[in-house]
Amino acid sequence: MIIREAVSSFFKGVCMGVVNVLPISSGTISLVLGIFERFINAIKALNVKNFKRLFRGDAVGFLKHTDFGFLSVVLLGVVAGMLATSLFLKSSMKAYEIYTWSFFIGLIIASVVYVLRSMDRFNLKLLGILVVGLLISFFLSIKSNPYSNDNFFYLMLCGLIGATGMVVPGISGSHLMIVMGNYELIVTGAIPNMARASTFMDGFMVLFPFALGCVISLVLFSHLLSWLMRDFRNQTLSVLAGFMLGSLPVVYPWKEPSADKLDYVFHLPPANSETLLAIFMALLGAGMVLLVEVIGRHKAKKASLEGKSN
Repeated sequence: MIIREAVSSFFKGVCMGVVNVLPISSGTISLVLGIFERFINAIKALNVKNFKRLFRGDAVGFLKHTDFGFLSVVLLGVVAGMLATSLFLKSSMKAYEIYTWSFFIGLIIASVVYVLRSMDRFNLKLLGILVVGLLISFFLSIKSNPYSNDNFFYLMLCGLIGATGMVVPGISGSHLMIVMGNYELIVTGAIPNMARASTFMDGFMVLFPFALGCVISLVLFSHLLSWLMRDFRNQTLSVLAGFMLGSLPVVYPWKEPSADKLDYVFHLPPANSETLLAIFMALLGAGMVLLVEVIGRHKAKKASLEGKSN
């Protein structure tokens, strides 16, 4: 890989990493940046057959039959982007909690719209699938989960589920982490802790099982998700859109755990300037997703025209 291509791939990975810790799909960003298919194919190439070459000492054969150079540079950029954004979010969550969650609401709602617009059809059957996903997610979302879970296997499960955001455009891994209750533990806790020597091991003990789950998900589930998106694309996107929409109570900022810690007590937003600014932040978040969609459609149209001319 030449230096110019490596630098380009790294910064594209940084962009994926930045949105990977926000409730917006890094798969969408990779699609906009034009590396989605190559990224998925590079992950798919990490199969048993190619790893056998590596274990036999045939490193040249392994590199020849995989796109390992590209994949490693992109993932390095992803890590750098996640670290930088997590450090910023840690401070913003403390100082501007309502505005941050409101921004996330805008991101999520616009992402649902993006998912629905990306479907080639939408009928009553697909609406029913969406409603089922919405109801399941909504029921789980209105139950209070004020405590994060640092169990090794639960963190692996978070990684298994969260990594889908990197391979399914429109689906946010970070949003799924919010639903599972471990967003702050991982994004604003463990990742920033890895940046300091004094708290490195604290962050590592959380991120290791999470990263392990991500790797397993990307290597094994990329084939499953590729199949689902190919043969059952509309159904898959419908249930995921419903799941995202139904989990909005999780990011609703004007709530608190009930006395028994089992449910949430929801409040209407107060009629003040803080609420107006929160609405502006939600619109700003939605605008970001809209901008990404517009750029993506422009690139797709341009690529289609170039393909016809060739």
